[in-house]
Amino acid sequence: MQSESRLLGLVYGAVFGTLFPLFHFAARSFARRERGHEIADQIANAFMELRPKYLEAVLGNTAQVLGLSPSHPRVDRVAREMVRQHARAWVDFFHYGQRPPGEALAQFASLDGLEHMDAAMAEGRGVILLTAHAGNYELGGLLLKARNLKIHAVYKPDRFEAVERLREGLRAQGGVVGIPVDGIGFSTLPLVKLLREGRLVGMQGDRDFSLNGVPMPFFGREVPFPRGPWELAAMTGAPIVTSFFYTDEERRFHARFSAPIRVQGGRGERMAAIERGMRTYVADLEALIRQHPSQWYCFYPFWDDPARGKSQA
Repeated sequence: MQSESRLLGLVYGAVFGTLFPLFHFAARSFARRERGHEIADQIANAFMELRPKYLEAVLGNTAQVLGLSPSHPRVDRVAREMVRQHARAWVDFFHYGQRPPGEALAQFASLDGLEHMDAAMAEGRGVILLTAHAGNYELGGLLLKARNLKIHAVYKPDRFEAVERLREGLRAQGGVVGIPVDGIGFSTLPLVKLLREGRLVGMQGDRDFSLNGVPMPFFGREVPFPRGPWELAAMTGAPIVTSFFYTDEERRFHARFSAPIRVQGGRGERMAAIERGMRTYVADLEALIRQHPSQWYCFYPFWDDPARGKSQA
């Protein structure tokens, strides 16, 4: 849902180019991350007033998740809380990304399923760590670094350069090697090489940027999910371990890793195996969002993405 106005884009670039370095400085300066959360809440509230089209998209997504009308009071409450949670996640990323890793690790109240990732890594085929735009997945790098694991994270660069520069620097501090892609038919060769070397590759599984995804049932409606991670798993034999990070009411962190999913079978069975794996991932993601509906971050109409309509025109 990027603005088609070049002038508006330049204005946004200037605003974010100022705000994010300011957040970065403030997060380093505040001894308590809660103070940063208070400021993040105020900025999120202002954002919703200034950019109602994004709030409208969030309301529509939240209504689908909750099975209620977009005008329902609970939908409005959860949608607005999601915008604030997203802003707080940025604050936490800036806050802990500039401090010793132990400070972030001390905030993890639970780490479930780490044995699944350890067992998958021990196979020597590499591992695809598949997450989603939920909770604070950026902090996963700090957790893995503490376990002497380096993750190569595939990401679509932010359209605001100031945001991406800061994020890339903080990722590097957390032991994450970023692999930028354009989302339009990117080459898989570097990823294949990494996996064949037994490395850990992190990917997002909930946004179909390439617009050639596989339709999956999700909160009562079919919507395409990206096939890229699954095609990569089929190509290399690397298992997929899904991982989700989220926060609780006390703002402590939780991490959950699933049992490995393997995409196996001959050429004729490949697509069926991919779809089975995708259904497992999507069902796990749906369960997480049902538990924490304000921690799935999506600011465009997920089920009715206008980009899909343009690609089919």
